Amino acid sequence: MNPMPPPTATATATAIGRDAGRTPYPDLTLTSRRVPAHLRSFLPAQARAGARFTGPAQVRTLGLLGLSTYRGAARSLVASADGTSEPHLVLGVHSFGRATLVRGDGTVSRGPDDLFVCDGAVPFLLHEATPFELHLVRVPRLALAVTDRQARDLTGRTDFAGSPVASVFGPFLRQFLDTLPEYAPRTALRLATTITGFVGSLAAEAVPDPRRQEPGSEPAREQQELLDRVRSYVDARLGDRTLTPATVAGAQHISVRYLHKLFEGQGCTVGRWIRHRRLEEARRDLAAPGSAGVTVSAVARRWGFANATHFSRSFRAAYGMSPREWRSRTRPSGATGSGAG
Repeated sequence: MNPMPPPTATATATAIGRDAGRTPYPDLTLTSRRVPAHLRSFLPAQARAGARFTGPAQVRTLGLLGLSTYRGAARSLVASADGTSEPHLVLGVHSFGRATLVRGDGTVSRGPDDLFVCDGAVPFLLHEATPFELHLVRVPRLALAVTDRQARDLTGRTDFAGSPVASVFGPFLRQFLDTLPEYAPRTALRLATTITGFVGSLAAEAVPDPRRQEPGSEPAREQQELLDRVRSYVDARLGDRTLTPATVAGAQHISVRYLHKLFEGQGCTVGRWIRHRRLEEARRDLAAPGSAGVTVSAVARRWGFANATHFSRSFRAAYGMSPREWRSRTRPSGATGSGAG
């Protein structure tokens, strides 16, 4: 694919004039470096010779999220694969501008509010056809209530046309990132948690629903109904420390082997699902208004963890910070309460 031509002078002046003074980022000078030869093969042949990684103009951290902003005249951007960190997804949305997203052999046009999702381990190319502002959001894989299969299906989607979730999420994400400096820190962190919830909903929507199979596919529908019952059973008993694959299987009158087989189709183990749901509920409790007087140990016990040490270790592995660090970031300034374990 040939890189898109630069915009006309009139188009450039119009776009810059329209957005002058709106952006909260005063100096967004882009830097770049050449793409190593072994990574150029994913690019279109016409773009390989001069391909360069482009560094973000603005980098911020918001709770579990990493936020990068790019702004400038028409150009081609190459987002680098991050092979040294934990698995993560990259969400992208434009505040203004229009680009062609290139991943592998596929291309799709993206404009303002058009969401795209990429695997953070795979580089991608954006041909920006006009002056632009682009936000990329790095979301740790372990912070999402999605299975491996759902994550693969989500990052494999080239377009979200017709998606009810994306039609709401794209504009929300763009407006949130455009106005982020205006939010109080605690409000911004709460909204960041909303973003991970949106990604989970988008991923669940991305997986083909067996209940929508053609007539005659009764086994697929029955398996999905059973899986729904299992998840509801688990959600209702997260605080029970005796909750295990064996007790779940027994309650549903199926074998443990069959239970594991159900979750294999979702790219997730039963134990991992239970642990993730417990961590998600505990994280909400720690950030809830009025929770400052509740100890970390009490939150751990409420959601079925054997002790505060195990809970803290699991929390840090999933979210990259301790429960106390998460609480301190989400607690309003001047709040009182021990919160100690």
